[in-house]
Order: sequence, then structure tokens, then C-alpha cells
Amino acid sequence: MVPFTKMQALGNDYLVVEPDQLETPMDGTLVRHLCDRHFGIGADGVLFGPTDRIIERGADTSVALRIFNSDGSECEKSGNGLRMFAAYLRRNYLRSDKFVLEVLAGDCPVEIISTDPWEVSVDMGMAKSLGDLTLETPEGTVVTFDRVDIGNPHAVAFVPHATEELARGVGAWTAHHPAFGPDGTNVQLCTAVDRHTLKLEIWERGAGYTLASGSSSCAAAYSAFRAGYVDRSVTVTMPGGEVTVLIDNDRIHLQGRCEFVAHGSTFDS
Repeated sequence: MVPFTKMQALGNDYLVVEPDQLETPMDGTLVRHLCDRHFGIGADGVLFGPTDRIIERGADTSVALRIFNSDGSECEKSGNGLRMFAAYLRRNYLRSDKFVLEVLAGDCPVEIISTDPWEVSVDMGMAKSLGDLTLETPEGTVVTFDRVDIGNPHAVAFVPHATEELARGVGAWTAHHPAFGPDGTNVQLCTAVDRHTLKLEIWERGAGYTLASGSSSCAAAYSAFRAGYVDRSVTVTMPGGEVTVLIDNDRIHLQGRCEFVAHGSTFDS
């Protein structure tokens, strides 16, 4: 049996699974089974943690977490995943509203802004542009992507009207294009609405089309700010809802809501 808690942030859903409650090792096969929306519970990924014993030291508390995509691959960082896991820890284990989450991409300080509703802020770390890359799609459309690294890879393209169709077409084609290396990239189709608002459609390399993504929001906002489309405080709207991204030089802060959906257990195969 696999005990789980299902959470969502703007329609981006994850299963929280604790190592101490798992009878079998967490691997890609189990992740794919759990995340399958027809034969499993269904989710965009798994938050596997805490992977170490928690010793609470207020704001110095540090908790380790592994994040898996629905295809079984392990990802470096997830803005929505970090916010959900922070809420999970605060609800079940911690008294402090400030602590640090350790993921593959490094340490991410978090702060619980509210518990009713749950709202969490994450210091997503430093962003860096790796330069533009121009590709021609199979349909003959030329698209220029700003490659952004915020601990995981992103490719941001600015379009007049960001749509789900573009994400499922151009986004899916781009995510595993050889130009982005063997690990691929997350893809954002972005429209600058005004100086403080972006509209975003997303294709994730490990989960496909998603209703929302925290790290994608950060990458798109950073790219739009560098291009002069928006100011430092940006509301990013996605099909699942909206988040706020604050840009402090090249350091990115993400704030938004998340919810607890269900708790239960499922067979592991």
C-alpha cells in the first residue's frame, strides 16, 4: 500500500508520499503508476519527502525533498511543488512559518503567508538567461526561444495570443528538440498583456500540458522583464489560476495559493 496526500496549486496536482510510510522503493515505475489518471490516482508528479528526519530550528529548519514528474523522471525544482510541500509540512509537522526546502537544484527558503486559504511564498533563487535560440517548426513557423535557467531549464517564446493549441503543438515539439540537449526543456508560450500581467500556456518536458507551473511562471516573468515587457512585480495568469512573481535583480520570488484535495492509500502495483 502507498499512503498519499493529494494537493493542487492552480490545477497543477501532486501526490505527497512520505518515505517512512512506503513499503517499496520509490522509482520511476511506481511514480508512473501513481500518476496515471486512468489506472492510478492521477497527478502531474510526486513530492517524495521528507527524506531526512525533521529537526525544527525555526527559520533555520531545513527539510529535504525529491520531486518526480509524472513520466517517472526526477526534476530539479518545482515552484508549485515547493509551495504544496511547504503547506504539507506546516500542517503536519512544523510550527514555524519560515523554513528551507532542499531539492536537487539547491536550497529554497519558503514562507507560509496564510493557512486559510493556504498561500506560500518561495525564494526560487537566481535566474539566468542562456541566450536566444531560433527554431523552425515542422509547419514552417519560425519561433525564437529565450532559454532561462532557474535551477531547471525553460524555453520562453513570446506570441501574440498564447493558447492551449500552441502549447500542445509548438510546446510539445520543442520540449524534446535535440537543440535543448538530452534532458529537454520546459516550454512557455507567453503573451504580455500589460506592464504587470502575463498570460501563459505551458508544456512541461516530464508532464506534458499543465494548467499551471510555478517555475514556468518565474522563467516567463524573468524573460519578459529582461525584454522590457513588464515591471518587477508580475501577475502570471494560466488556465488554472494566477501567481505573483517578484524580480529582485536576478533573484525570483513566487507567491500563490495551494489546496489539500484528498488523503488515502492505493496499491503500489
